Amino acid sequence: MLPPVPRQMRLKRCGLLAVNSRLPTRAACSHAQPQPAPPRRKQSLVTLANPPWLRIAMKLYWCPKTRAQRAAWMLEETGLAYERERVDIGNPEAERPAGFIAASPMGKVPALEDGDVRLADSAAICLYLADRYPACGLAPAVDDARRGAYLYWMIYTPGVIEPAMAERFNGVTPNRSSSGWGDFDVMIETLAAGVAKGPWALGEQFTAADVMLGSSVHFMQQFGVLPEVPALSAYGERCRERPACQRSLAMEG
Repeated sequence: MLPPVPRQMRLKRCGLLAVNSRLPTRAACSHAQPQPAPPRRKQSLVTLANPPWLRIAMKLYWCPKTRAQRAAWMLEETGLAYERERVDIGNPEAERPAGFIAASPMGKVPALEDGDVRLADSAAICLYLADRYPACGLAPAVDDARRGAYLYWMIYTPGVIEPAMAERFNGVTPNRSSSGWGDFDVMIETLAAGVAKGPWALGEQFTAADVMLGSSVHFMQQFGVLPEVPALSAYGERCRERPACQRSLAMEG
């Protein structure tokens, strides 16, 4: 009687054992039916940027009719989960939440909590969100050639628009040569030229810079100080047509 053939040898003779393998492979089994690949689940930008197992709702400290509107607009553009907590900044006697005090040393809105991160100022919040959650597509990458223009327009609102508006409102005689923001007229001319090609400040891509600039154009229109410049009027209208902008304006109530 011949000795029994080892199992591995029997499998190999039958074509069921792959070379250098200890177990039969599905592809080598002639009776195995090919299995279709499972359909890939579509993931939203929100899921990619803020997966469920890490999802901690951000908190926006907010008050209507303030610069907090642009922070709310930015958060709406990201699609990320967040909650709003109203701070009555018009009442100095009102109690301030501890989280708000930690996030905003000057007691100004908007302020944001995101996990261990605390920060204030609308420009800083927009910069933070765009870079912290790049899957949302609201900023060019650091090595993108457009990054320089993006940063310029990101700080154009606090660095140029708002100082020029303050001069205009307060009747201060401008000094174009010594003021870093030039004056109101130069600010308007530069802004109009920047968005004239459109549709957005960086061309086809809507970015956080458009949240900053678009909200500034909207504010100037509300205050009745925006000159009749077709490029700016059209740009402001495009911004207001965005669903995220409309939701943030609806919060103003």
